Amino acid sequence: MGLPEDEQRELDDIEQRLAEDDPDFAAKLAKAPPRYRLLPARVLRLAGLLLIYVLGLVTVMTGVSLSSPVLVALGAAMTAFGPVVMIVQAWRGREKQDQD
Repeated sequence: MGLPEDEQRELDDIEQRLAEDDPDFAAKLAKAPPRYRLLPARVLRLAGLLLIYVLGLVTVMTGVSLSSPVLVALGAAMTAFGPVVMIVQAWRGREKQDQD
């Protein structure tokens, strides 16, 4: 459900004046992330971590049942290194937020 035309026009005018008056601040607002999310980033990271881990375990079990050393190695790598990669990315993201 959008805004009425006159209110949308007023907001557009305010945005244009802001961009003219303080272009640096307007640029910061333009690239700022949305303040709302359905799920917090921490929950999404944890869900991704669990998903990679479970997929790795399933790949290992499939490799064992098919006697495929390639699938076993791939699943072991996913189980071992997937969570490490996600943790490092989360850490780097936190450091980046601290610097801003």
